[in-house]
Amino acid sequence: MDLRHLSDRTAARLVGASFLLGLAISVFMVFRSQVGGDQLNLLARGWLLAAEGRWISYGNPMSTGGKAPGGITSVLVGLPLMAWRDHRAATSVILIFHVLAYWLLDRTLRPIVSPAERVVFALLYWLNPWRMYFSAFLWNPNYLFLFGALHLWACLAQRERARVGPSFLLGAGLVLAGQIHASVLLLAMASALLWLRGYFKPHWGGGLVGAALAALPLIPWVRDLLAQPAILTEADKGFLGRGLLYVFPLVRGLLYWLRYSSLYLSEKMLRFDFGDFLAADLGARLGKGVSRVTGALLPLTALLSLLANVWLWRHRRWKLPAGASGRVWLKGYVLWTFLAAVVVFSLSPTTIMMWQALIVLHAAGLPLVLWTGVLLRSRHAARVARGFWIYTAASLTLLLLIPLGSTHYRCAGHDGSDSFGLALRHDHPMLYELHVHATCPLPVNQPQGWWPDVLPE
Repeated sequence: MDLRHLSDRTAARLVGASFLLGLAISVFMVFRSQVGGDQLNLLARGWLLAAEGRWISYGNPMSTGGKAPGGITSVLVGLPLMAWRDHRAATSVILIFHVLAYWLLDRTLRPIVSPAERVVFALLYWLNPWRMYFSAFLWNPNYLFLFGALHLWACLAQRERARVGPSFLLGAGLVLAGQIHASVLLLAMASALLWLRGYFKPHWGGGLVGAALAALPLIPWVRDLLAQPAILTEADKGFLGRGLLYVFPLVRGLLYWLRYSSLYLSEKMLRFDFGDFLAADLGARLGKGVSRVTGALLPLTALLSLLANVWLWRHRRWKLPAGASGRVWLKGYVLWTFLAAVVVFSLSPTTIMMWQALIVLHAAGLPLVLWTGVLLRSRHAARVARGFWIYTAASLTLLLLIPLGSTHYRCAGHDGSDSFGLALRHDHPMLYELHVHATCPLPVNQPQGWWPDVLPE
């Protein structure tokens, strides 16, 4: 199929087929998802709410120490457990968030991009192995894709005038996301820079009301904080400006920006073991071989992202010109979101990890989408179209390997040496009621083992 001359109808069919394929793989991944330490911490909060009516007012332990403020994670995990007592019930909510995120992004970008670029975005966002990997297991950062999509929509909706509704949702979204994971600072900084440069005009009243309502779950947290200062005072790891001082943390964060629109996945994501489907020894050996091949070849795909970002910087506009087209606005949105990431990475008190910028994955993928659209209108169009289908085949192959043998989606090989299959100090009814043991039995009653931070021993 020739990407150069796609009609709106043909593009819609390709996008629809891509969506259904990605959804089917994600559903399979949800049922394959495993439970480790971070997942048990979240499940304990949700189970206490669903089974005992006890609401934990603070979230999971943070990288910097202390606990995440607010009890929204208890609600996000606990409500689905009230309907279905299975650890995959909470994970299903994450997949729903991802579906809503893509629907909102596709709806927002459709009037701006060409039919071919819409199809390319479906590949680089919806079928992106990074996004797919984080769409189907329980973890705080995995909720954030919806808030990133909401940010783009709300900013574009207010590029010409302030509007109550988008500002209300943006304010509420930023505060709620802040109770899920601290990487919401990327969106907050991007909002500030986009406003200063005239890319969007917020309705301050609507934004403040939305933020105030979303802050209501913080009231119990403040009460508990006064009684237990340790949930905050333990947050003493690192220092502001660490990324700028040591440089490597900043560079690492910028590399993730480039990697998010490529197939250059992290080593942990490519640590395959197919022992769930093959004999244990054969599955482990085959997994190591696939890991070596993918680890050697996939980093090359990040060169495409690098070239796309260089192209975008050559066409940069620091301030939105009057009467600018949607494409010009979109390029500026990406550039200022990138600069916001530079600021946040520079100030971060810890080294940037692979999940700490997922909230802007939608923006990180747009340079390659827009550059591909330009190349498809150039003399290189035929070669670019062939390259697109080769890249699609490689991406789909990777998406089939991940649920069969990647770290978060297999039981084989988790022997207690990592956060999956970890030894627990006790057994607990929650592990049976939520079918954790049925998915992959955990070693229990180990005196030197680990235990979820809020689950009574």
